Amino acid sequence: MKKIIFFLIIFPIIINNNCLAKIKKIRIGYLEAGQFWAYDGIYNAFKQSLKEKGWGNKIEFPPNAHFSPGWEPEHVPEYEQRARELMERKDIDFVIAMGTAATQALLKVNNGKKPILAMGVADPLASGFIKSYHDSGIDNFTIRVVPNRWKIMFEIFYDVVHFKKLGIMYSDTKTGRVYANLKDAREVAKEKGFKLIEYNKLSTAEELCECDKGLDYLISKGIDAFFISSLVCFDWTKSDVQKLMNKLIKNKIPTFARDGSSYVQAGALMGFSSMDFSAMGDFLANMAIQIFKGKKPRDVNMIDRPSPKIAVNLETALKIGFDFPVTILIASDEIYDKIILPSNRKFK
Repeated sequence: MKKIIFFLIIFPIIINNNCLAKIKKIRIGYLEAGQFWAYDGIYNAFKQSLKEKGWGNKIEFPPNAHFSPGWEPEHVPEYEQRARELMERKDIDFVIAMGTAATQALLKVNNGKKPILAMGVADPLASGFIKSYHDSGIDNFTIRVVPNRWKIMFEIFYDVVHFKKLGIMYSDTKTGRVYANLKDAREVAKEKGFKLIEYNKLSTAEELCECDKGLDYLISKGIDAFFISSLVCFDWTKSDVQKLMNKLIKNKIPTFARDGSSYVQAGALMGFSSMDFSAMGDFLANMAIQIFKGKKPRDVNMIDRPSPKIAVNLETALKIGFDFPVTILIASDEIYDKIILPSNRKFK
């Protein structure tokens, strides 16, 4: 009798341990077109938030399912190849699309089944990735959306600087125009009455020599402000950005850095503050958790409404002879009193 009682007590424990051993972790694949500092910030904040929300032991990110082919033109065909691999692999349950090019590649080979969460995309609506701000239009796809973010950005820059000719450059491809937020720039130019001076002869590699030539062209056209969009030639970890910034400062041209704080600290006049990715990481983690729990990606709320935060650089302002309105200084979230180049820059 004692043996029977002992067996009945121990048997459930054995069953529970076996069940725990069979619990399958959610395996997450990742695709980006190439390395970019903001992608790292977003992705790390996303993973950290999942961990803080108790999902650290329930998910894993296999190194052999993390792809970053590169921005050079010869790597472009690999985007779709890697996207197809992630969608077809049986050992991957969930896919992260980081950036516009990666999202475009994954949606092109989408099987309609495996969940895709896109992040770090410049403009989901303009890219044609979603049906509307409230509906992705694709059952297994969702993405973080900040309505009118870039339009507000151009409006803030104009309201502070009151320029007459805003310079902008980009690769004349669908992705290149989206990275430059061209549609919003043109709309605000029309509404505010300034002229948008465009240089669209960059290749998809967006090399330093091309951007340097582009700046020369824009300066020759009399620009009195320049928009630093998401360009590889302005990525401090890959390019000699100081050469471009010095040219802009020498010509006393106010600049707005779309991708934020590190650019402002390194010499842009102003830009969106982006030192802290934690709030974005929390929003994205909450989206993913809903999907992990069984919610259809299309049914997950996509709209995030963070308050715009501004960073300014006082040394740059002094060098180009620009006086910030007191109201802007009071409202700024980050104020740098001197130019400090990134410690991780490629060229020193």
